Parts: sequence; C-alpha cells; structure tokens
Amino acid sequence: MCPAAFLCRLSVASLVLGALAACEVHAQAPASSPPPGAAASRNVYAGGAQVRPAGRVEGDFVAAGGRIVLDQGVGADAALAGGTVDVRAPVGDDLRVAGGDLSLESSVGGELFASGGQVDLRPGAIVTGMARIYGATVTIDGRIGGTLRAAGQKVTINGEVQGDAFVDGGEIVLGPRARIGGVLSYASESELKKAETAAVAGGITRRAVGGPAGQGAGRTPQPPGPGAFIAGGVVSFLALLACGAVFILLLPAFGGHAADRVRTSPWLALAVGFAMLVAVPVLAVLLFITLLGIPLGIAVLALYPVMLLAGFIVGVLFIAARLAAALRKQEPARPGASVAWFALALLLVVLAGAVPLAGGIAVGLLSLAGIGALVLEIYRRRHKAQPAPHAAVDPPLPRSS
Repeated sequence: MCPAAFLCRLSVASLVLGALAACEVHAQAPASSPPPGAAASRNVYAGGAQVRPAGRVEGDFVAAGGRIVLDQGVGADAALAGGTVDVRAPVGDDLRVAGGDLSLESSVGGELFASGGQVDLRPGAIVTGMARIYGATVTIDGRIGGTLRAAGQKVTINGEVQGDAFVDGGEIVLGPRARIGGVLSYASESELKKAETAAVAGGITRRAVGGPAGQGAGRTPQPPGPGAFIAGGVVSFLALLACGAVFILLLPAFGGHAADRVRTSPWLALAVGFAMLVAVPVLAVLLFITLLGIPLGIAVLALYPVMLLAGFIVGVLFIAARLAAALRKQEPARPGASVAWFALALLLVVLAGAVPLAGGIAVGLLSLAGIGALVLEIYRRRHKAQPAPHAAVDPPLPRSS
C-alpha cells in the first residue's frame, strides 16, 4: 500500500471513529419546546439512547442515538444515525440515514441515501427522487420514483422502480410484485432470481463483478495496464517528495527535532499520535453539535488531513536521519542534503508500503509516531517559550551594630 492511499484510508477511518464517539445529548424536548403535535419552526438537533421528536419539524432534523423513531413530519432534510432507525412520517426533502436496522414506511420528497446492516423499504414507502441503498440485507417493497443504486449481500426488489436499477450483490431477487420502468443492470456471482410475474421494461443486463454501472454482460472490463500503475506511483512519489521538500525548507529545525522525538520517545509518540487520530474528529463532531461551533468544526476537519500528511513526513524524516547517521555517521545539516536523504527514505517507505499487510501496518505506525512527535515538539517549544516565574527574594536582614 502506498503512503498516499494509506493516509486517505486513515482519514476516512478516523472520521468514522469520530462520528461514533459523539457525546450523548438528551433527546427529549425542553420545557420551552412546543407541545406534542405542534410544529417546530426551526431546525432540530437531538441525540441520546432513544430519540423521538415531540412535534412536526418545519426545518431540518438531525439526530443520532441508540434508537430513533421519526413519527412526526419533517419539512426539509433529515439526517439520522442510530442502532435502530424507524422512519414512519413524511420527510419533505432528502433523507440520509445510517445504522444497524433501518426501516422506511413513509414518503421522501427528495432523494434517499441509506446504509445499514438491514434496510427495509416497506410497502408504504415512497421515494420521489433517486435512491442509494447499501446494506447486508436490502429489501425494497415500496416505490422509487428515480434511479435505484443498491448493493448488499442479498438484495430483494418486490416493489416499483420507475427509473433504471443498478444492483450489486451476492444474491439478487426480483419478487412477484417487482416493476422496473427502465433497465436492470446487475452484478453478482450468482444468477438473478426472477419471479415469473416480475416485469423489467428496459431489459436486463449482467455486468462483471466490480465493473462500472451500465456495462453489459458481453463486455469484459479491461484492467489498467502496468504503465498506468507506474505513472500513478511516480506522480504520488513526486507529490509526497514536493510536500516533504517544502516542509524541510520552511521548518528545517522543527522537522529535525520532531523526527528526533520518534527516536528518543517512540512509545510516547505512538500513544500521542493515536490519541490525536481519535481525538481530533471527536472534537470536530462535538463542535458540530453546538451551532456556534460549526465553523470551527469545519476548520478542524479541514486541517485533519494536513496533520496526517505532516505526521507521515516527520516519520519519513526520522527514517532519513537514521539512514544518514548509519551511512555518514552524522545527520545532514544543509537543506539540500536533507531533501536528498528524505527522497531516499521516502522511496524505501513506499517500497515497504507495497508489501501486503505488513507494509501497510508499518507505514501506519510510522505515520502515527510522526503525528505524536509533532505534538510533543510543539508542546516542548510552547513550554520552553513561557518565561519561568521569578523566585521571590527575601530582603536582606539589617546588620547589627
């Protein structure tokens, strides 16, 4: 695995950890909220073990919790995340929902995005726009007005899809009440199970597993040639080398001291790096919960990839310093020599990252140690910059005559 791919996956995994670690907020409406059945004129944000809106929400509804029951209408968008999510009332615009068990039995005025372990669109469910549904088990008994894109271990369509349907799954079933107004394009290791009364107006095409949507069964996807992989690797290497060179030229002393922290305190650097990996997205989520902190939360998330990249660069600088010390018995002093040693170390790290499993783990640990070393060096410099408190000096005792 190359460092760029590792850092990208690290960012995604960290954001997921942060979302799951959001703190619990009381789900019941406060005393000043409208009574049950009344409409709330603004957006509503809620969270907790059980979440249930007290009345109709005219704006957006955002909720996270163990169990969410949406039995009051939402005038705009709804974004829900929980262990069990039941949507029983209409949503005026788009619905985005993620969790373990998801069920929809009402109307959605816009688009639907659903991802979960088990996703059920019951017979009363109506989605006006397109739907993207991903889960282990996906069952569609309702109606979708636009295009359907679904994927799962088992996908069952026993309702109506007025547009095209693109389905990927281990087992794909068209039930007796299935009606698809456009084309059904599916990819599966097993044959499609289609009931006799199921109807597909635009015909059925089978794609190769992993092939792009819309590709027919008779067209085999051509894998990229070796030239494409080589070109991509060279571009990634040059991009990382450029970032490292800028870092070295702008912060030569800081980069050297931070890299030395990996050598002197490796376990502490790893611990601090892991803490930062989890704490930063958690902080961003907490800021998003408070409306006034949303701009700051966006800034924190924007700087998060920068932190990952800087940590990776510091880790490579550590390798470069060890190489220089082993081959020249001293660390490089000039920026040009430092960039050259960084290029050599980066090449070794990229090659090591290409080793399956072990290489990815090694590059990940190196990046975590680099992040921790960054934080430790910043803390050391800030602590050193603070003036030491002046010691109190007792006045001299008067001399006796």
